[in-house]
Amino acid sequence: MNFLIQDIENRLWYAERQVYFLSGVPGMGKTRTALEYCKRHPESLYFSFQYLDAAFAPVVFSNRYPEIFGNCNDWQSFFTHLKTYAKERCPTIFFDRVGNLKELDTFYAELAEFLKTNNSCKVIFVGRPWDKIPLFYTAIETEITTMPELADLYSLKDETAAEIFSLTAGLPKLLSAYDLEKSFEENVRAMLHKDSVFYHLAADWMGECFRTPESYNTLLYGMAQGKNRINELSAFSGYPKNKCDKYIKALMEHGLVRREDGKNGHSKYFPANSYLGLWYGMLFTAVPKADSSFGEETFRAFLDYFNRTVLKNFYRLLCIHWIKNNLNHDTHCYIDTDDISLYDVEVSGVCFDFAFASDTGYYAYFDCALGEGLTGRLWEEIDQATTRQRPFYKNEYFLLTVNRVPDSFWNLSKQYDNVHLVQRKSLFAEFKKDYNRIAHPKFVPSFVRQQR
Repeated sequence: MNFLIQDIENRLWYAERQVYFLSGVPGMGKTRTALEYCKRHPESLYFSFQYLDAAFAPVVFSNRYPEIFGNCNDWQSFFTHLKTYAKERCPTIFFDRVGNLKELDTFYAELAEFLKTNNSCKVIFVGRPWDKIPLFYTAIETEITTMPELADLYSLKDETAAEIFSLTAGLPKLLSAYDLEKSFEENVRAMLHKDSVFYHLAADWMGECFRTPESYNTLLYGMAQGKNRINELSAFSGYPKNKCDKYIKALMEHGLVRREDGKNGHSKYFPANSYLGLWYGMLFTAVPKADSSFGEETFRAFLDYFNRTVLKNFYRLLCIHWIKNNLNHDTHCYIDTDDISLYDVEVSGVCFDFAFASDTGYYAYFDCALGEGLTGRLWEEIDQATTRQRPFYKNEYFLLTVNRVPDSFWNLSKQYDNVHLVQRKSLFAEFKKDYNRIAHPKFVPSFVRQQR
């Protein structure tokens, strides 16, 4: 099921613009979408500049469709033949990987002349967001497949969809390599191999962006190891701060790093998605065996890192989403839940994931790591820390957990109306409610073993 193809068809049918740019970072399935579109519309043409130089490309393209182009060896001849072909068929023409090449002035000039006399033809460039296309175009941006969409489209349990999304970051290329007939652990074992798509994507992505990716790899590895500020990355890498800043800006421009604004104006930098975090956190320095697979120790360490870091971070986002959508329903004053200074607040030695104090204290604790759970000792610490400044009854407690709620906490919530328990089911429901207001993504991959 490819919603992106449907989106392209609708745009081409209703819009008058001739030139489009289908863009997305590596792994978004753009080339696959173009090829699937051509299969559905046989009159369409697909040309890829990958591994070609500008001067030789017309020869390769004419060899791909000899019945149309004969033996072209320059762009003028190529577009002359294309003009003849287009008179009767009005094809959609895809040019892939154009952004990688220089010396394409003649190509663009001949294409512009072709479009002047073939108003009904549509041209779609396929490339990266940072590619420069010197023509007026309409942008078509690819989108990841979100966790709620995975759950709904493939009838998955929310917990299963969360695991798959956290592993693949919703990137269609990685999702298409996931086998629903196998367990999560079996899929991880298959992906922990040097020949797998999972292993190659990060390295290929970096190689497409930078001629010498070694320095950039060092910074991404540092971020995955918890060095997230400029000064920490500078100390970790040995690079001056201005060099780190320059490299990080380049990584952000190429979709490899994201920035989070921290307290006091200090920014933090992270791998752009969960997949890159996993790759640089666990596979960047891992040593494969002779058969190109990774050993049991790496597999166990990978799963542990996934559960305690990547999946935990995903569940934390669910908790934050719930707080932002629900906290003000139970408050006597308005609280700006977007204020980053209210998150990760230490109160009398206890770190709360969210804390706001006025006449009433509002405290939220996130139990996000699978298997940890709420404990009696934790509640004692929360109680003691929050009652030093105001009586218990003047506080509101929000305990959000992805684990089973112990009976002692159920008793607390029944006994006191200011103790609120939020379970994993409610976190998912709130998260999916918002996403269900949005249309499905423009690209949804078919899994290898199970298609809808």
